[in-house]
Amino acid sequence: MVDTLTMTGSTHISVETLADIAENRATAKAREAAMSHLSTCSTCHATLLQLEQLILTMKSDNTTDAPRDVLTAAINIFSQEKRSPLRRIVAFLIFDSRNTGPAFGVRSLPAASRQMLYSAEETDVELRITVQNDECILTGQVIGEGCAGAHIEISGVAGTSKAILNDVCEFTLPPIPAGNYSLTVRMLDREIEIPELELKV
Repeated sequence: MVDTLTMTGSTHISVETLADIAENRATAKAREAAMSHLSTCSTCHATLLQLEQLILTMKSDNTTDAPRDVLTAAINIFSQEKRSPLRRIVAFLIFDSRNTGPAFGVRSLPAASRQMLYSAEETDVELRITVQNDECILTGQVIGEGCAGAHIEISGVAGTSKAILNDVCEFTLPPIPAGNYSLTVRMLDREIEIPELELKV
C-alpha cells in the first residue's frame, strides 16, 4: 500500500502510484495529495484514466482459456528448457539398386531410376532418383516415428532445395542437375544427415 505520493523526476506522479489509486490501494493521505496534483496536470490525469480503463477491462474479461493441450504445445515450442537436445545422426547406405542384380526383391523401377535405402538408428530414409530431361528428380519416404511434417533439404552444386514430408512421410524435391549433394531431414528431436549423395544422369 502506498503511504506517500511518489513523484517522478519530471514532477509527475509515478505510474505505480497512479495504479494504486486506480485500484483503490492508496492511503487516504496519498490519494488526497495525488488528487491535488491531478487537478492541474493533464498528463497524469490522462494516465490515470487509461489505467482505470485497463483495470476495468481486465476485471470484465470473460474469455475462455485455451485448452490445456494447446497451452502445453505452445509452452513446449517456446521453452528451450523443455526441449530435448537435438540429436544429429549420420545415415549409412544399406541398399543401392545399382549394385544389386534383378534377383534382389526391390520395387519395380524404370530403367533410368535408382533406389537407395539409408539407415539412421530407428529411422530409415528411402530415396528414388529418376532422370528426366538431363535432370534428377529425387523422391522418397522417411520411415520412423515423428517424421510427418518434418523438413527435408538438399544442398550442393545447384544450391539448396527444400520440401515438407506429407502425412505418410513422403516427399518430392524439384528437379536438380546431376552432382554431389548433402541431404538433411529435420525433425523435432533429431536431424538425419546424408553428407555425400551423388546424383548421376
